[in-house]
Amino acid sequence: MSNCLGSICEVKSDKISFFLSKDTALSFGQIVRVDSGAVCFYARVVNAQSKSTLETSEQLREAEGKETFGPYSYYKNIDAILFLERKAGKVRSPTFNPDYMDKVYPTTSEDSKVLKLAGELEIGNLRSGGQTLGRVGINIAAIPRMIGMFGMTGSGKTNTELIINAQLIDNSPRTAGLIFDFAGQLLEGKELGNKGLSDYPLFHSRVRFYSTKEEKLRIGLRTLQPWKLRNLYSDITLPQYRLAEKLYQQLGDGWIEKAREEYEQNGRAGVARITHAHRETVDALMRKLFSLDPRLFPPSTHSFIEDVIRNIDQGITCLIDISGMTSEAQHRVVCLTASGVANHYKYLWEAKFEKWRKLPTLLITLEEAHEFLDPSKEATIFSAIALTYRKYRVGLNAVTPRPSRINPDVFAELWTKVIMKTELKIDRDYLTRNTPYLEYSDTEVKMLDIGEALLISEPKIRFAVPVKVMHYPDYLDRQEQVDYNLAQSKTLEAMDENLKRLRNAGKNLNTN
Repeated sequence: MSNCLGSICEVKSDKISFFLSKDTALSFGQIVRVDSGAVCFYARVVNAQSKSTLETSEQLREAEGKETFGPYSYYKNIDAILFLERKAGKVRSPTFNPDYMDKVYPTTSEDSKVLKLAGELEIGNLRSGGQTLGRVGINIAAIPRMIGMFGMTGSGKTNTELIINAQLIDNSPRTAGLIFDFAGQLLEGKELGNKGLSDYPLFHSRVRFYSTKEEKLRIGLRTLQPWKLRNLYSDITLPQYRLAEKLYQQLGDGWIEKAREEYEQNGRAGVARITHAHRETVDALMRKLFSLDPRLFPPSTHSFIEDVIRNIDQGITCLIDISGMTSEAQHRVVCLTASGVANHYKYLWEAKFEKWRKLPTLLITLEEAHEFLDPSKEATIFSAIALTYRKYRVGLNAVTPRPSRINPDVFAELWTKVIMKTELKIDRDYLTRNTPYLEYSDTEVKMLDIGEALLISEPKIRFAVPVKVMHYPDYLDRQEQVDYNLAQSKTLEAMDENLKRLRNAGKNLNTN
């Protein structure tokens, strides 16, 4: 009884109110336990009020010093929402509610085990007041049910991304990640003490890094069949698409280069002569084809996307740094790559099911997700992934500070949500209105501290869990360094001697 938080004073449906014992600490969103005979109930704190037994007029007179009143009580009244009950060893959604004067307690590490919050992709620990309890994580099975990660700039999204993707690497080849890094932060962890994925012990064996700086991002023009134009240009019209198909049929794999050459030499009439297309359609399509940056789209038959697919097949996570590109180029690389990988999974599921079963569960991490899932813009491949690719074991992690700009149909498919501090009311309203179990959590979402989050991961976790997210540099310190069993490298002196011998041998050959 020494740690009792208080006693229930009112119960209505799934809402309980209790008097908070004096000198007792509590916080918004904290999970509490109510012992009611043979049944234990679990509830989340959603509101707090300070009250007294005086009438308002009496409070005013006392505050102004005009009158002193006899004995009265002042107290703190707490509102909480029920979400689970435990009865006879079974845990389920509440079938009833507790009684008046039942005692309320803070959750313990034993309660944390009962709630079954641990998952293979650990993100942190359960927050209970000022302390942390058992581990909290996301199941691998939840990845294809889609994930959303929301929070204002500086709330800790990058840190949480690193934690989740590091554990995807840990679980390879069972899992793999396809990560699009828009700001170039994830490799080196610029805002986290320069600790990024490159510092992870398994980085060199289970991760492939692609960047324009290392000239690894190349998509050959001759790999761009007409159907891929839908991922390059979301605004392409049906006549333009049909024109591209006719050019491909007439000119073959080099259709883009030949069409551009014909257009430069003979204008729209030259291209129209090949396909008998309208001149306006020709001009519109050719403007699109000429906008392809030759540094990113060289005239070749090689595409880095094919390399990405091969690596993911083996459970190797692929990190694609697209920082420094124009927004148009970023959009094209992201959509083309995601489409190539997702459709590879779809093709194997339809045509080579046994091979598909051996594929890792894939999580695509998409930063700035609102730019690709905005209902006011043309739909992209990511809408299709969120809505229909669950059965192929392809999951999407939509990371954004602006959840209100995500298509409601897509948002409804994000069964796992990691919600961090969000100050814009329009975004908080969108989150609490469209997320189950967050109906009363507007204040809590606003008051989350940096590195704190709420986690919902249906169907396993059907309530909002307050989480203290692990700090990625601390997580790295817990990992064991990997011995790759490499041969001992030679000393610089020995290498210099080898170079001298080679130079002398070369001179002798020239002399002879």
